Amino acid sequence: MLPGNFPFGSPDSARYVSLNVVHALIQASSLECQSYVDRYFDIYQVAFPVLNAEAFRDEVVEFWNAPSRVDICWLAQYLVILGLGGFTNSRDSKLACEFFLASEACIAKTPFMFRPTLSNIRALCLMVIAKQAVNATCWALDSCWNVMGIVVRLGVMMELHHDWMSDYNSDEICRERKQRKRLWTIIVYIDIQVSLITGQPSLLPQDALLSTNEWLSPSNCEETSDRCWDSILPQSFPIIWHFLARMNSSIDQISYDEVIQYDLEIRQIMRRVAGLEGNPILLLTLDIFFRRVLGVLHRHHALDIDAPVLYSTSYWSSLECSLAILFHHRELTEETCSPQNIDLIGRPFMLDFFAAALTTCVHLLRTDAPLDATLTSEGTMPPRQTILDTLSNCLDILSREQNQSVCFRTGYRLLKAIFPLIPNTSAIDMHSA
Repeated sequence: MLPGNFPFGSPDSARYVSLNVVHALIQASSLECQSYVDRYFDIYQVAFPVLNAEAFRDEVVEFWNAPSRVDICWLAQYLVILGLGGFTNSRDSKLACEFFLASEACIAKTPFMFRPTLSNIRALCLMVIAKQAVNATCWALDSCWNVMGIVVRLGVMMELHHDWMSDYNSDEICRERKQRKRLWTIIVYIDIQVSLITGQPSLLPQDALLSTNEWLSPSNCEETSDRCWDSILPQSFPIIWHFLARMNSSIDQISYDEVIQYDLEIRQIMRRVAGLEGNPILLLTLDIFFRRVLGVLHRHHALDIDAPVLYSTSYWSSLECSLAILFHHRELTEETCSPQNIDLIGRPFMLDFFAAALTTCVHLLRTDAPLDATLTSEGTMPPRQTILDTLSNCLDILSREQNQSVCFRTGYRLLKAIFPLIPNTSAIDMHSA
């Protein structure tokens, strides 16, 4: 749906070079705009809290009172939100694409490359989310990694990774400081996420990660989501960044003992997140994120031919995390978290779902693998038949998505070809494409 170079250099964005055309686009959907904003907040803001919700809603009112006076940096941000909300509300890809292209044209009018604003950086983060949510293909995710490289550098240029004006504590400065901290956390989170999915290293500067922990203030985080984003989640970033950098190095390799230590540290943070009472969408997406982190961490040792004996923790963690991701995929598809179209929040994780299914198949292809109700350090592993049923259900879900892109179709056909090779699958009714 979106051009490959979005948000930098999409030819079709040229038709929105005039602000009059941009305003005409918004006016044509004026009756639906509020519902689009509401849908954005229902879905994407929960999982990626890029905005200050209260401030943004006030800014929307100001915009409609005087559209011609709006700051173009803010307008670029608003257009992405309308696109995401419109796509979520009706799955109208054509209308959503027009909003996204108009946003690209607006941000191109700003000096974001050498004098960025918070609105610029928020808009670019939202554009990355849009690329993942609307396209969710291999090439789109690869290009997200490139866009995040620019976002990270703009954030560092604005010193978002430092405790801004720490010697001043007026109400206005405190609010601004909190927004800057939150935005930097979102940047790091998305950057690590796309690095995990694409297999590319995170290019975050190490000091930018270590300094993050210097201004954590968990005692001041009253709401569940605030504690998660402002305290708990940032503590995982240096750990993940460290082992990702090592795994992508041809020189420095991670030993099994080091994997166990990394696993312990990540799972401690996961338990803190799981213990929070919060929006189910947020908790679900964070669990997918951490399961993917553990899957990458354990992959090398888990797939060793002697893994059940020599590297048992990696072996069981790999299978356990893959199954957890597949369960989450089913949850999103069945909309158990509500509201409507909740499955779209899973789009940024589509390659995670494919990877989890393929990894589970690899485990089940081993005829000698211990699977039946096995007790592991993380609990009891479900029986083999339950795992097979889960995989079969996953294939049913993916069969409905296969025509969305070449990536989805290729992944589905690969899994469909492998599944019958697994012992004891003859009794399971395969959903034909």
